[in-house]
Amino acid sequence: MNGEYPFSTTPGGTPGLFPKAYKDYPGGVEYFEFYSPAITTLYSQVWWSPLEPIKLPEEMVKKYAGKAAAIVGWEIDQVRKTDKGDVSVPVSASYNHHYTAQIIGGSARFKKVMLDGPHDPRVEALRQRSHGMVAIDQPHYLVEEGEESALGVPQWQWFSSANGGEYRKTFHGFTPGYVMIVDSPTEVQMTPMQIDTWNRDKMNISTNGPVRFVPGPLPRASLAPPDATYSGLLECPLTTRITKEVESQYTVLNAGKCREGIATAGECFKAAATTLGMDHTFINQTVRDPNMPSGCLASAEPSDLSLVRVYYNEFNSKAMCSRNVPSVAGSASSLVQLKINVNATSAIITISGPAAVWFGVGLGALNMGDAPWTVVVEGNGAVSEWKLGDHVMGTRLETSVQILSQTVTAGVRRVVLQRPLEGRHHTFSLAPGIVPFINAVGSGPSFSYHKDQALSSLTLLPPGEGACVCLDPKPFGEASGSLVYNPVPGQKGEMGNGSSGFGANKCKKWPASVLLNQSNPTCDIRAYAGGQWACKHMWSLLDADQDIPWPDQPLVMYHKYRMWVQPYNESYHQQVRLGSQETTSGWLIGSPWEYDVPKCREGIPGCSKENGTWVHTIVGGMLGTNHSLSAMNFHCHAPTCLSMELWACPSGTPVGECDPSNGQLVCREEPVYGGSGSPALSGTRFDEAGYIAIPDCMWGPKEYGLEPPFNLTGLTLQLIKRSNATYGHYGEMAGGQPWQL
Repeated sequence: MNGEYPFSTTPGGTPGLFPKAYKDYPGGVEYFEFYSPAITTLYSQVWWSPLEPIKLPEEMVKKYAGKAAAIVGWEIDQVRKTDKGDVSVPVSASYNHHYTAQIIGGSARFKKVMLDGPHDPRVEALRQRSHGMVAIDQPHYLVEEGEESALGVPQWQWFSSANGGEYRKTFHGFTPGYVMIVDSPTEVQMTPMQIDTWNRDKMNISTNGPVRFVPGPLPRASLAPPDATYSGLLECPLTTRITKEVESQYTVLNAGKCREGIATAGECFKAAATTLGMDHTFINQTVRDPNMPSGCLASAEPSDLSLVRVYYNEFNSKAMCSRNVPSVAGSASSLVQLKINVNATSAIITISGPAAVWFGVGLGALNMGDAPWTVVVEGNGAVSEWKLGDHVMGTRLETSVQILSQTVTAGVRRVVLQRPLEGRHHTFSLAPGIVPFINAVGSGPSFSYHKDQALSSLTLLPPGEGACVCLDPKPFGEASGSLVYNPVPGQKGEMGNGSSGFGANKCKKWPASVLLNQSNPTCDIRAYAGGQWACKHMWSLLDADQDIPWPDQPLVMYHKYRMWVQPYNESYHQQVRLGSQETTSGWLIGSPWEYDVPKCREGIPGCSKENGTWVHTIVGGMLGTNHSLSAMNFHCHAPTCLSMELWACPSGTPVGECDPSNGQLVCREEPVYGGSGSPALSGTRFDEAGYIAIPDCMWGPKEYGLEPPFNLTGLTLQLIKRSNATYGHYGEMAGGQPWQL
């Protein structure tokens, strides 16, 4: 720490005028040091979990109590605490994939929460500052701000720049005069992602001197060549401990004929079960009937809508799926029991729940934030309709349902309602298929905060008539599912579990990114072969038949921060914020935050040869924000990153049509590789072969050799990322982290 960093100026800047270290900044700067909680891993394990908040050093808290702190930058190391003091842990022994951090002060407080599930409305806010993924099974720390700052400055800041394998050697700071401001700072919370690559037998990490990297065991899917200076675990290869569960690629058809039919009875019965919901009872039968459509058919049993009859018709029939079906119906049991019968003119809705308390059902929704049309039955039998809000009751609606009957038997209230098919807030359809719904019960008779809530679904099918179940393969990029970790029973050191959800449309379409056009494997779960989606907390990156080595030798280390601060001066300091605080997607051409670099050869999209070396290039466009740039960190990984560039074109230029031929170069960054003889790194403990520092682009006063802050308002932008593609790489990054005024 307190070393010099390789700097990059913007194209019109003058090198050599920028202060060489924080201690040289005008106005006097002091630093405070603090450590994260312990990060403990075994070889091949991933640490990716929010750490408990920590108190800032007492002297810092006391000095800035009731005052605003102006943070001019920070430095980070990863260390072991020993009897001889702190010893740096080489990045080749524990690789920092990325980190995020947040600092609070004033009346702000951290609140520890568990999410309600993947559709919890808080997920999206967390995703904006969590590298695209949010773990549902881990606690998170949200910031609650109390009274407004009496000083009129922020009480919370998020900071995450130069946040991968480059994080120890890259400058994290601002031009003198530009600062991150916090009222009376008190606590910090960090979320690191580390990958343990330490070969305990052949790498001595007990000194602060250089350490020669020696690979440990690797899974079969590793793309690292035998002589690599980096571990094949860095890129999170998809190992045999992980299975893919691709969500249903089938559809239910009530008219016409399947565009593509299901070929076997076995697939038919499986498709019906996965598509129509496992909470039904299925009766499967193979038939040869010329009067039925060919292939796979399903119908609800009229006397029991939870019973589904599935037929696989082997006869090559010309019959169509359209049978002039007069109605569809379905039933599901969750916290309440719901039955729906839809005919040509109306829908009959039957809801049963506990008689003494209120209960309700919201149709066509995954959570309250979807604002569904909702029916609430109170403990006195009153029925009302609502448009729910995000974790609030929302708005009461005018009545659209007619109560046909209401009975109470053995403590269960059963209400039968009727309403027209079309409505302002919900419309019923005669088409078969799954209807998701949320349902809840209260702790008292009047509608209020729920005691319990659940997500469920109901399948509408023609009673007694067969709807066709068809194969409906989704286009590339639109499949979804999960990567499921399978812990090895009885294996010493095994601590992994859970799954990683993989949604459709992970890659944005052109002009946001060229990845879909290149059919990059990261875009679709069916092609996915590695990256951070295969790298959840405590997952081992070895194959199932590989024991975790050195299970009795955990690596216990800490992130060590040195934060450089000076008192806030309103007449001198200008506040900067990380642009990703407003939006993650606005500065990405990854998918989000990752993509695969292919092993290039002729004919592979994005590949070209430069001076005899294969280079892979991706691009993406966006519109500029209403801000000015004061600093820019690009985020990309060793050992493949070559350069990233930001180009700007005049207002009115279509997104996707801004490029070097008609644009202005705003920022270009080329990483400095360890072991390359760079004066800024040579002889330091951070000079590890194959690992990178990334010179920042900086804007500010001319006296520091800088161009003035670059105004992005109204401009069209394009990012260009180039990678060494001699070998393939999973999970490379291509993101810009802009600090904006």
